[in-house]
Amino acid sequence: MTDPRKIHKEAIVIDNTCPLAVLDNYHDNYRRGGVTVIAATVGYGVPGIGNLDFTMKTLGKWHSWFRSDDTNLLHVTRAEDILEAKELKKLGIIFHFQGTTPFEDDIHTVALYHQLGLRMCQLCYNEKDLVGCGCAIENDTGLTEFGGDVIVEMNRLGIVVDCGHTGYKTTMDAIAASSSPVVISHGNAKAVCDNRRNVGDDLIRAVAENGGVIGFNGFPGFVADKDRPTLDDLLDHVDHLAEIAGPENICVGIDYFEYQAGVADDETAGQVYGFLLESGAWTRGEYPAPPWYYPEEIEMPEKMENLTIGLHRRGYSEDEIKGILGLNMMRVFKAVWK
Repeated sequence: MTDPRKIHKEAIVIDNTCPLAVLDNYHDNYRRGGVTVIAATVGYGVPGIGNLDFTMKTLGKWHSWFRSDDTNLLHVTRAEDILEAKELKKLGIIFHFQGTTPFEDDIHTVALYHQLGLRMCQLCYNEKDLVGCGCAIENDTGLTEFGGDVIVEMNRLGIVVDCGHTGYKTTMDAIAASSSPVVISHGNAKAVCDNRRNVGDDLIRAVAENGGVIGFNGFPGFVADKDRPTLDDLLDHVDHLAEIAGPENICVGIDYFEYQAGVADDETAGQVYGFLLESGAWTRGEYPAPPWYYPEEIEMPEKMENLTIGLHRRGYSEDEIKGILGLNMMRVFKAVWK
């Protein structure tokens, strides 16, 4: 039987949602965990920072890191760059927005961000914006006219349409409007953990039938109704996604972030939690209070090998594991990126 550690070492491993990467001292944690590429959150849908000014400064910081740490980091803008990152043992960085509010109300900013490296963009972040409705909106009115224009522009440029955090109707509208596969970069199965942030079976099927992929998420409140979920709790989501969509339509979106347990102290995490609740970006119903403990065995990105061991333990084949870890998402990138 194939050694899962060997599978992990050989695999292209892509984590498709990585807000933790805003802290440059954690980049090496991903490399030590055998991760090839991360989709770093460089734009936010959160009030106060989801704007052009803040986002441009964030992008400037990232481009500075690429210059100062070019032996370890590689800016990924083409599928070929992912292969290069693997070969050179660098950490590949995909620019990912968690929300379209950095576009503000100007369609021309989409091409500007693409020029600077944006290659994947989430439509909404829980709440309503100019593009559509997030998953926390009771009355999801769907994709707006501006939202339709944004998707056309993203398709033209080659930016992956991501419906993580996005409402049901808005996501269905986006799938219908997009000429390219739509993904949910980090969204667990509602049938396994009944959180409004998670994804129902019909939406999972719709994304898969569109040629997209669904990522499983390690944020504890979305994994299980317990303070400290386990890797097996997370793998229950993988099994359900595989049952509904097939293992060929699953990807990794662990969503390690800068205020989780083991990174931020409890006081700081509590202050951030209060800000996010007050801003309306989060609600108590979907997001439990900190500390936020990620699943046991993969609490931090340097432990990502344990995910491969867990998938192997659950009976997934070598090809299925390598697909889930990265090749399924590579298929989408090749289809979308110009």
